[in-house]
Amino acid sequence: MSRSKGLLLVTMEPPAGLEDEFNDWYDTEHLPQRRGLPGFESASRWVCIEGWPRWAALYDLESIEALDSPAYRAVSGPNSTPWSKRILPRTIGRMRVLAEQVAPGDALTRPQGEVGRLLVVKYACLAGSASIVDALTSAAQRYKGTLQLRVFRSHFEAANDTWAIVEFDRPLDAVSLHPAFSEVAGVSARMLNLYAPYFRG
Repeated sequence: MSRSKGLLLVTMEPPAGLEDEFNDWYDTEHLPQRRGLPGFESASRWVCIEGWPRWAALYDLESIEALDSPAYRAVSGPNSTPWSKRILPRTIGRMRVLAEQVAPGDALTRPQGEVGRLLVVKYACLAGSASIVDALTSAAQRYKGTLQLRVFRSHFEAANDTWAIVEFDRPLDAVSLHPAFSEVAGVSARMLNLYAPYFRG
């Protein structure tokens, strides 16, 4: 039986005076380092245009076991680089979500050149429920330009959370998306962030 794909979602924001160095660190060290690890199938950065915090990174994983590999442990936590140890403690709004893909089970984030907007929504409910997946599918189908919907369940036992990630091929705003995604199958969203692809100017 094949394993479901995993997702690592990380959000954070540096203080204003550190933003240039933060982006230098992410672009030249941190993201390339993660992208090269075994089990990491993609790595992308996103800028939050509606919601908070400002920066997000998405990593598609062959499975959640990618974070248990010796290679990952060798560059994480106490083994992080000096630059990481300088930057990370200064960030705010840091959130790290490890999740397993429920539907469709094996899809990856599309290339950033194809995605105009990325919607990330959190619901406090079990992702295994067919009703939540069906309701999210119906919500995504209401919009022209929907590229794909992926549904994830949090890996941690204490967090029975469902995460929906919806990719659109065009700019949309959260106001237009709110009616479909703020509540699905009777469950209200706990977070609804809209992102644009990150491109360094």
